[in-house]
Amino acid sequence: MGKNLRMVSLSENAYLLHLDTREVTYLNWFYGNPTCGLISEDERWVVMAGDFEITVWDEGVVTTIDTSPVFDIRQKDAFTVELLVNIPYLDAAVWELNIATMELRKTGHYTLFFNREYLSKCTILSES
Repeated sequence: MGKNLRMVSLSENAYLLHLDTREVTYLNWFYGNPTCGLISEDERWVVMAGDFEITVWDEGVVTTIDTSPVFDIRQKDAFTVELLVNIPYLDAAVWELNIATMELRKTGHYTLFFNREYLSKCTILSES
């Protein structure tokens, strides 16, 4: 958890709280509330995701990207996150979002992660 930033959701609306300045940034409206979110280790950017969208706050600029349902997220490096997308369906996959370029690309099918802990919410298990 960041020292100066907090993400909150209230009645399907997502906000970013700036604890040091007491400012509040409206991020987006998420149908059914956001499913996951991440504050970068250096607090330069924030990503929140839900059933239909990914919202990125990058040093004051808010960008929204349409997507399939995002189950969970993790930071890969200084400007990249990995997203577990469409998990209950056969086309479930791991996607990568570059925060600097806003490029979203599929990096692998979820079966590549069987029997390996992937994210904070789950360990994907095969039946073998």
